[in-house]
Amino acid sequence: MVHGDDSGLVLPPNVAPTQLAIVPIYRKDEERAGVAEAVATLERSLADVQTKSGPLRWKTDWRDESPGFKYNHWELRGVPYRIEIGPRDVAAGQAVLVRRIDRDKQTLPLEALAGQLPTLLADYQAALFQRALDFRAANTHEVNDYAEFKQVLDEKGGFLMAHWCGAEACEKQANADTGATIRVIPFDAPDEQGKCVVDGKPSAKRVIFARAY
Repeated sequence: MVHGDDSGLVLPPNVAPTQLAIVPIYRKDEERAGVAEAVATLERSLADVQTKSGPLRWKTDWRDESPGFKYNHWELRGVPYRIEIGPRDVAAGQAVLVRRIDRDKQTLPLEALAGQLPTLLADYQAALFQRALDFRAANTHEVNDYAEFKQVLDEKGGFLMAHWCGAEACEKQANADTGATIRVIPFDAPDEQGKCVVDGKPSAKRVIFARAY
């Protein structure tokens, strides 16, 4: 869920049911034959491609719909990459590779695509994971008293690292006052002596508060 955007899912390649969508592009029937031949050659080259999660999972979209319709269809489903092949690409022996995460486009020789896909997918997986880590870090805030707790929650939201004495009553009070609850007690949180943000009693470590949305 953390990877999604306004256009739909953004799936990590390792779990995506379809890692690559091939979209043939042609306007006239006489253009279809050349595009189909290039697509068939590409499909044969993809048959032996191995990724970190097994054989490459791909589909070719020959539906009688517009290219834009197909782009939206595969973006909505979070497919990491799509390949666009039209008559001009066939003439140049190339294809356009589009990355779902940011719609970056690169033109690659058809004969080189299969060999580059495992590395491209691995890089995509790593970039998506790092983006999620960066987003979490940017939205995690350390607070040290109840006034700051309320202010940060209202102004910034996200996750609040705060001391808690362990009393259920304090969590209930925080929830009644702010709508936040303890989401998790991190296993790897360091021991850190402090005071509970709600009642000021001793606390041995911080926990994570947040509002549910």
